Amino acid sequence: MSRFLIAASALTASALVQGANWTPSSPLVQIGNDCDIYFDSAASLEVTDNLYSSSTKTSATSWMVTPGLLLEYGKDSALSATFSAKRTFVNFTDSALSDLEDSRDALSLGIRFADGGPLSLSVDSSYRVTARNDDLQMQGLGGILGATLARQANYSHAFRADYKLTEKLSIGLGFTNTYNHYLDPTVIVNTFSNYNTNTLTELNTKSIPLNFDYQAFEKLSFGLALQHDVTDYSAAPYFSTDPSATTRPALTNKQLVKNFAGLTAKGQLTESGKLNANIRVGYSQYHYDSAANDSDLSYAVSLNHVLTERLSHSLTLSRDVTASSTNTQMASKNYTYGMAYTASEDLNFNLSATKSDVFASTSQVDTYIYSLGADYKYSKHLTFQASYTMNDSTASVATSTYTSNAFTLSAAFRY
Repeated sequence: MSRFLIAASALTASALVQGANWTPSSPLVQIGNDCDIYFDSAASLEVTDNLYSSSTKTSATSWMVTPGLLLEYGKDSALSATFSAKRTFVNFTDSALSDLEDSRDALSLGIRFADGGPLSLSVDSSYRVTARNDDLQMQGLGGILGATLARQANYSHAFRADYKLTEKLSIGLGFTNTYNHYLDPTVIVNTFSNYNTNTLTELNTKSIPLNFDYQAFEKLSFGLALQHDVTDYSAAPYFSTDPSATTRPALTNKQLVKNFAGLTAKGQLTESGKLNANIRVGYSQYHYDSAANDSDLSYAVSLNHVLTERLSHSLTLSRDVTASSTNTQMASKNYTYGMAYTASEDLNFNLSATKSDVFASTSQVDTYIYSLGADYKYSKHLTFQASYTMNDSTASVATSTYTSNAFTLSAAFRY
């Protein structure tokens, strides 16, 4: 990745020197009429009282710098593409946390084809490195991870094709593959030395969604949604000095298969257009390997309502069963209420409250997340953000119960 950024910088410098199509305005480099290259960067400062999201709090102040490049091709044409490459450098003000300093890459590619005809295509691919524990804590793993960060490489690749059969009836077929790998496991020293990934499994999920949509009204459609998911489990990096457990135990489950069937509704629910919805409700059947099927209600509901020209609010509800990083499955229910206020053309405020209930393996975790944020557009190139987040998580396993508060200031610059 570092060699890519050096090469990209050299390309930019070369284009600047030649100056054939460059003018001192955004974008940074313009190639012909179809290709724009931007310098896309960010910087942030975060203060938290619970870095590891664990029952024993560790406060930390970190600052991050993210240089990057963004390429846009064919912005207003039938075939368009975007490519983004960024690297985040993470630093801590406390020398005791210096071993956590690292760099995290993020790459993304998106391709769209829509020439106004009945067929439209899209391809999306991304790679992102993360170092946090929130997603694992929701599965009741706090006592296992301890005062460490789980570092992951996350991959996502998706393809989708939509075809308009008639003026009112359309069909959509897709394929998505998401998977993760745990990077640089940390050694935890208790009675014996172990990796913090010893009890974890990596997940490789392949999804095939199929949708039929009928445009019943001008701005409201109904449809049928089918989806087939297969998740393969694989062992995370393992190490132990315990003489009775020097090798990774065999995985209990190798694969989780899930099939969903349900109904959808998308668009405006009122003539005024102030209430919009995206609704998917149905049932999922799932099983491990060759075991018998279980079934459960599954839904994803998103409602957005405009109260005034400046004030809007939203409600999001979801319920589903997915694979867990503990070689099991987790049943989750999430409820989020949010409000957005436009104070002026350049200043926006938002707040949200989320309740999440997750049952994974033998652990029940109930989490409340409250956040308040503001966005200020200083110019067309520079924006500032500020946010406060409070997380209150209660688990049936005491060592996984925690609270955390985080305050973040950030700026984004695109030229």
